[in-house]
Amino acid sequence: TGEDLGIPLVGIVDLVLGGDAGPAIIDFKTAARGGTLLEISHEIQLSSYAYAYRHVTGVDEGELQIRRLIKTKNPQIETHTYSARTDVHFGRLFALIREYLDALDAGRFNFRPGFGCSMCDHRDTHCRRWCG
Repeated sequence: TGEDLGIPLVGIVDLVLGGDAGPAIIDFKTAARGGTLLEISHEIQLSSYAYAYRHVTGVDEGELQIRRLIKTKNPQIETHTYSARTDVHFGRLFALIREYLDALDAGRFNFRPGFGCSMCDHRDTHCRRWCG
């Protein structure tokens, strides 16, 4: 998109493997049960990885994958494959980041509990005070 939001995009991609269609960006996850993954629930993470990969290497990814270890008595590994990101994906990613930055600049805090709460510096301050 060529946008510069004035902040770095920092993260760690689990694995990149060569593929027939180009590099495959792979994220590892674990789960208690297997099944279909909703792409939209991983869109921001996958788009962020693709954007960072393209920015660092100058090469477009061929696909993105989530490889999920299913932690059952007989463990299994599921591979969920998604197409390379498009301008629409990146437009949505940057619109969301811009929305968060605008909210921060305006002093608006939107409570979004999730996995990251255990590592967040604001869980005992902003989150406890938030009431809508």
